[in-house]
Amino acid sequence: MVMSFRVADLQTLLGFAGWSKSGLKHELMTRCLQLVQLRCSPEVLKKIKELYETRNSKKSLEPVLQRRPTETLQIATLDHTGSLTKVPMPPPPPNLEYPVQYGKYVNGLGKFPPKVIKPEVRLVKLPFYEVLDELMKPVELIPQNAEKIQESPCTFVLSPRHIELIRNSRDLHPGVKSVQVVLRICYTDSSCPQEDQYPPNIAVKVNHNYCAVPGYYPSNKPGVEPKRPCRPVNLTHLLYLSTTSNRVTITWGNFGKSYSAALYLVRQLTSDELLQKLKTIGVKHPELCRALIKEKLRLDPDSEIATTGLRVSLMCPLVKMRLSIPCRSDTCAHLQCFDAVFYLQMNEKKPTWMCPVCDKPAPYDQLIIDGLLAKILTQCEETDEIEYLADGSWRPITTEKERETSSTPPCNMFELGSDIKELIIGSNNNVLNGKSNADVVDLTLDSSSDEDEDGNPPKKRARYIYDKGLVSAY
Repeated sequence: MVMSFRVADLQTLLGFAGWSKSGLKHELMTRCLQLVQLRCSPEVLKKIKELYETRNSKKSLEPVLQRRPTETLQIATLDHTGSLTKVPMPPPPPNLEYPVQYGKYVNGLGKFPPKVIKPEVRLVKLPFYEVLDELMKPVELIPQNAEKIQESPCTFVLSPRHIELIRNSRDLHPGVKSVQVVLRICYTDSSCPQEDQYPPNIAVKVNHNYCAVPGYYPSNKPGVEPKRPCRPVNLTHLLYLSTTSNRVTITWGNFGKSYSAALYLVRQLTSDELLQKLKTIGVKHPELCRALIKEKLRLDPDSEIATTGLRVSLMCPLVKMRLSIPCRSDTCAHLQCFDAVFYLQMNEKKPTWMCPVCDKPAPYDQLIIDGLLAKILTQCEETDEIEYLADGSWRPITTEKERETSSTPPCNMFELGSDIKELIIGSNNNVLNGKSNADVVDLTLDSSSDEDEDGNPPKKRARYIYDKGLVSAY
């Protein structure tokens, strides 16, 4: 039936499935055949039937349509007697995915997948974005010609449920909803989950309007190229919040690397929401923390150095302030913690998810709150450092300054002699009367040169004045 379609019928069928309608007739025919072969569904068969009925009579079409859904394909083989027998062909594999209503998996990006199903590209999970639905799976951006600048369009339709979620969501900022439709782009690599990565010369157009893409971070260092934060692109404010199809066109630079694009319906979270979630499910029991301390301080018979204690600072290495919520990654080997509040706020502004203590990855899913250190912070408020002992206990560590303050005896009051009292009182009176009664001492004179040969006093080159009203207590 598809082979008898004209160009208009082929374009109508491809548009119904959400595939690209551009190209010559033989290209459209190839796409329609691949659509029937790989992604055929009851909706597509019904559309084919409608298009065929407009070209042919109903009577000639009914036997074919009544036979196709129930009839199984057969192949002819020779048996041992030499006669032909028909053997039913095995059904197609059940893992083929079909387009469903409201545009899920419907897109115009790239070419049609080959018969051999490739592993899907996966994107890393973003803590600040909770995925509600997948509007379009990651699809490779394939260049259509030899030009350096390429365009890849895709279309999708929001369901009534999607529209309701967006409209009823709260505002994060003026004009920015918490439920969003976002575009994510990454390298085409199925070996592991991929981080967001923009292609060169990227531009995103949504329904004939360009969407803002995060710009570059300025670089103050000479010779260092500015970096671009690759984040999901929010398309919500430019979409049609109705059953009308939305068209997204990605302009990108074709310079050898392969990229894939995907569309998601997400709920954007804040650092406060992640913190509350971490407090609910991420607190490590104090006894488990104490067992970890004992494990680290266990005596190793093969080691010549015995560790009797581990020092832990109660100051956050990020902001140099006292810890409020001690946090660390469960995969880190150290016991030193950082403050969860500041760590989440910093990653909300610029996501790096690197441990500030050991500079190793510390993703949100691996963060824990140290229950033992949180308890110690409430009991030890006068010191900024503690030491864990081998039996799991701890003791505060006082600094040298604190030791000097605590060990210095109080200053004893002493009574000055009558001569010194009169000297101080007289000096103070002179100061109050505007007179300066001070001794002048010339430190440049030798003991034997009080006068020169002419009997004149020597010239005074440097003078140090000692006020009689000042008394040193040291």
